[in-house]
Amino acid sequence: MKNWKTVKSKVAFQCKYFKILDEDFITPNGKKHKYYVLKEKNYVIVIAKERNYFYLIEQYRYTTKSKLLAVVAGAVEKKETSLKAAKKELKEEAGITAKKFKKLGWFYSGYGKSDQKAYVFLAEDLKFGKQEPDKLEKEGGIKVVKLKISEVKKMIKSGKIKDHDTLSAFCLFMLK
Repeated sequence: MKNWKTVKSKVAFQCKYFKILDEDFITPNGKKHKYYVLKEKNYVIVIAKERNYFYLIEQYRYTTKSKLLAVVAGAVEKKETSLKAAKKELKEEAGITAKKFKKLGWFYSGYGKSDQKAYVFLAEDLKFGKQEPDKLEKEGGIKVVKLKISEVKKMIKSGKIKDHDTLSAFCLFMLK
């Protein structure tokens, strides 16, 4: 399969968190098209597990205007490895450190609009401490929720867990 060729790319919008590229490209059959590409930092997802329990976070999310139950997640900053980001986010959001981290895999978070990658980690042998949320997370009130693995499965089946990162991460977990 031949690649599509980008002939023009310019920034249509940019802010602190993302930018949108306005791109013109040509398909292998010679047709010209336009596409808008969302460029965001790659991020990590952390499943915190201790024995038969998972530790998720419940947090108000402005975009959905609701509280959602989800795994820990956060951006991979420049010059930061995905493992370092996973450790940082677990500590910040849940107040948890872990002796063992295992990379379960990665996926494109929204390949129809972006090339952003999500790296999924399993954290075990946990130590519980104090959360270190950033200002917006403090205002949203992050609550750590301890759930049996069987409860998480039921919540996924019933649709109570709606976050795509959490659903994708648990899919990778269940297959490992």
